[in-house]
Amino acid sequence: MLDAIVIELEGCAAQEPVIAPRAVSASALLADALARVDPDRHALAAAIRDAMPLFHWRQNPNYSIANMGAAFMAGYGYVEFVGPKDALFRASGIRVGLLLLAAGLHYPLHAHPAEEIYHPLTDGGLWRRGEEGWRAVPAGHAIHHAPMVPHETKAGDRTLLALYCWRGDTTTEARLTS
Repeated sequence: MLDAIVIELEGCAAQEPVIAPRAVSASALLADALARVDPDRHALAAAIRDAMPLFHWRQNPNYSIANMGAAFMAGYGYVEFVGPKDALFRASGIRVGLLLLAAGLHYPLHAHPAEEIYHPLTDGGLWRRGEEGWRAVPAGHAIHHAPMVPHETKAGDRTLLALYCWRGDTTTEARLTS
């Protein structure tokens, strides 16, 4: 999957017109999370830190205070570097970005038609896929979700920061499954 994403990344172009930066409540947590990124990924953390003023933070339009709660909406957000809409670079078949979850948040079971890989950049999160049990996945390890497989995430006692990549149907947003 990552080889296909690299090929598509090589062909994407800057979004025109340039997308305006935008914050959500959770975006204020990024600097603290970046400070905890493993030194082996220092160059990636520095690149993210340098690009922060350009970020157009988003939240899934299928999520609201009514179905997710105020605490979740205040502590959840994502920014896309590459994608079909509201991203810094335009590409139709992939989405690449960062997910932020505030300490203690539970991102409940959800699914989407795109294949997905997460790469946690911080330690402390728990991940669950399908009927599997919860598992701690250290920073730098991959988590794969096949299309439409329900999955969920819990942030530990610190903010969770993860790089994600979607491939396939990138225009259909995730929906809660329970």
